[in-house]
Amino acid sequence: MPARRRPAGHNDPSRPQIFSPDEWSKIVEELSLSPRQAEVVGRVMQSQGDKEIGVALKISESTVRKHLIAAKRRLTLKVRLPAEDRVAVVYGVFWVFRQVIETKRLVTTDGQASYDGRSIA
Repeated sequence: MPARRRPAGHNDPSRPQIFSPDEWSKIVEELSLSPRQAEVVGRVMQSQGDKEIGVALKISESTVRKHLIAAKRRLTLKVRLPAEDRVAVVYGVFWVFRQVIETKRLVTTDGQASYDGRSIA
């Protein structure tokens, strides 16, 4: 029986905690990241280094860098950033997140503003 694949970001220890599972899934989808690229980028967003990421994911540091380079290429297609900078990955993820946010509507009911079903006060 093949292993069930879970949606990117759901109950995933490599998902940055600043994003909800749904938000992270949308970012991963928007960037067309592979599951492994999403894990690597998520761990970069958590300030983990290549060695730490490699140990956690049971891959070599060079494989971590290859996944990171591939993710940076996808980001540079969406955001004009230098592809060789790790900070660019973090900035690019937040840029994509902002684009996702701007496409949602701010709903106001009975004077209460809410975003994505959550109350904003």
